[in-house]
Amino acid sequence: MCPNKEISTDMKSVSSFFAFCKTNLRLLELAYLLAIAVIGVFLVYRVTPVSGVDEEFHFYRAQQIAQGNLLAQRYSGHMFGGGLDTSMLTWVRYFNSNRDQHKPSDSNVAAQIAKDLENAKRDREVVHFPSTASYSPLMYIPSAAAMMIANAGHGDVDTRYYAGRLGNLFGYIGMLALVLAVLPVGRLAVLALMTTPTSLHLATTYSADPVTNLGSMLFLACCLRARMAPPEDRKIWIRLIIALAAPLGFFKLTCSFLSLGCFLVPTNSFPTQRKYVQFCMTVVGLSLVSAVVWNGIYPFTPAHYWNTGGDPKVQILTMLEHPWSFVREIAETYRVGSHWWWEDAWGRFGGGPVPLFFKIGEGTGYLAIALIVLLALADKRPIASPRSGAILITLGALYSLLTLLAFYVGFSHLGEDTVSGLQGRYFYMSCAAILSGVLLFLPRQNKTYQTVCAGLLGAYFVCVAHVCIEATGIYARLWN
Repeated sequence: MCPNKEISTDMKSVSSFFAFCKTNLRLLELAYLLAIAVIGVFLVYRVTPVSGVDEEFHFYRAQQIAQGNLLAQRYSGHMFGGGLDTSMLTWVRYFNSNRDQHKPSDSNVAAQIAKDLENAKRDREVVHFPSTASYSPLMYIPSAAAMMIANAGHGDVDTRYYAGRLGNLFGYIGMLALVLAVLPVGRLAVLALMTTPTSLHLATTYSADPVTNLGSMLFLACCLRARMAPPEDRKIWIRLIIALAAPLGFFKLTCSFLSLGCFLVPTNSFPTQRKYVQFCMTVVGLSLVSAVVWNGIYPFTPAHYWNTGGDPKVQILTMLEHPWSFVREIAETYRVGSHWWWEDAWGRFGGGPVPLFFKIGEGTGYLAIALIVLLALADKRPIASPRSGAILITLGALYSLLTLLAFYVGFSHLGEDTVSGLQGRYFYMSCAAILSGVLLFLPRQNKTYQTVCAGLLGAYFVCVAHVCIEATGIYARLWN
């Protein structure tokens, strides 16, 4: 085939994919996404700047990428960072100073600082932010792109800052729409799970979580779609799976494990068993290589960055020499974590010291769990595949175990009863995979109970809105 025909075929495949997504989104899903976007815009402007979960460091990385520096600089002491716009740093440090002094920030003062910086000379100041400088630029494309647009329009520092938050929000909404359009089962339940108040808080600040979680979920959704598509329609999904394999490894080292989702693709999608094995090896290989190469250049060692007292070498040695002690610590972590991980994933706000960090909405959180389960049962299930369900449940369970292992090695220190450093948000992907897997064990259900689903999703939205409004009330005392 000549190059022009290959390009034409690829362009048709891309246009077919987006046409599929456009026609496959349901009105209920679009209405919910619009409502979530409205709440998101409200959060963008009402949450104190630089007060999200680790937002200061995520902002530095997004700012660095927006300046055109995709790769962080390496400094002595195994530190990473780079030169950042001093005007942006001056504005951001007003909020950091108030945070450290436990003082509220004044919007009028912040606006005046931004105005005073309008004609300031744009110098660069070297800042160390190794925890996020070690991240791939992929996770910051939405926020960095929006900052670049605001900068091209000569926006003030505050305009550029909020543009980055808005970029992250709309990138999150767009990726969520793609996941919903592709995912063949459990769509409304996954939609609810990925739009908890904490998820919205992350999406409306500079967090890398939205792209990481939804990019990973899109990969699994394509694998599931290839599973249910007729053989003649699987080629586009197979191409997308291969295309998403390398980014999966660039998200996080643990995300590369999800590349094993390629085994959801039926063997009869390929002319021979050998071709199928080559496909799976290519997908897993691309993901693992990208993860290993990136982490080899920019290793993520939080124990060193945050001075937790942990030593990865000591932890690995302890795990190998005392395996039963390691198993007991992991088991105890699951036992203790089961009591608070969902509360943390549902209503955790802020990343600084109290009062900028708080948890709310415990009551609505329990109701939300029930609504997610009911949405999963009331929504249509066009396929039933116990084999695929078993693969997804296994992937979800092992992914949670890998998360614990990563924090055991990279964050915890010797002698702790449980793995430290964990947050509920780290388990969104595990829950989504396990939930989708469980649904594949149930009988097919081609009918969607529209009225029931609308009522359940509406009730879930009320829960989300209630917690977000309560959170903005707290922030109003800290940012006025």
